[in-house]
Amino acid sequence: MCSMKNILVSIILFNILRLETCLCANFNRKMIMEDAKEKYRFLITGGYRPKTDNLAKYVVSIRGKKYKRFFGDDHYCAGSIISPKVILTAAHCVCGGDSRIELRPFRPSDLLVVAGTPRRLVVTEKTQALKVDRIIIHAGYEPQTNRNDIALLLLLKYIYEDGFSAQRISLQSSSLLPNTKCTVVGWGRIFFMGPVPDLILHADVYIMPTEFCIERTSRFYFGMMCAADEDDFEQNACHGDSGGPLICNGSVTAIVAFGYRCGTS
Repeated sequence: MCSMKNILVSIILFNILRLETCLCANFNRKMIMEDAKEKYRFLITGGYRPKTDNLAKYVVSIRGKKYKRFFGDDHYCAGSIISPKVILTAAHCVCGGDSRIELRPFRPSDLLVVAGTPRRLVVTEKTQALKVDRIIIHAGYEPQTNRNDIALLLLLKYIYEDGFSAQRISLQSSSLLPNTKCTVVGWGRIFFMGPVPDLILHADVYIMPTEFCIERTSRFYFGMMCAADEDDFEQNACHGDSGGPLICNGSVTAIVAFGYRCGTS
């Protein structure tokens, strides 16, 4: 299991972003993929593409081991490169089973991590497809509350880091003040129940005071924090962004964990 000393914040979105403190996670992948039935949505709505993208190199696409019709159609979560062989993601992305009885991690052989490209559907000369050797799930993960919704994927081979297409990102080592500007990055749907983009998207949000989250949800617990853009609630995360990073001051500060209907206030 991962050490509880270097703990991260796991992020949660419902037009605001709820964040938690810890490393590792999992959930039922079938639930993630069934839009009509799920209450969770993981994607970036109201996002943008910067002229120069300096953040995509830190992010990977987490997929099934074999696409159905075309490359990239099995993308369902994102993750962050925190070392050449370690991916940080959300626990619910890599676990199944009945949470009331037993949680079962996916088999590593069922997953594929794609790094080195902002394109979901196109294989480029920089695209790296990597197999997973081991899945580490936070011992305190609670799917009912989304506490400790964090996981690590240990890869069979090293990611080639060239500093441009693929690069590790540092973990946030200090507390952030309210109103700190951060960015969510991922391949989530571009609007509620809408299409999934080929090219990675960004959405800017701000760290919010704890009171902001407590007033807006009953599922806010010790060790969590919030982020939002009060002037533009259409910018947030949704289906497909889960497990991806919240990047603040150049470091990964949180993980997209869960949310309600994206792009609504």
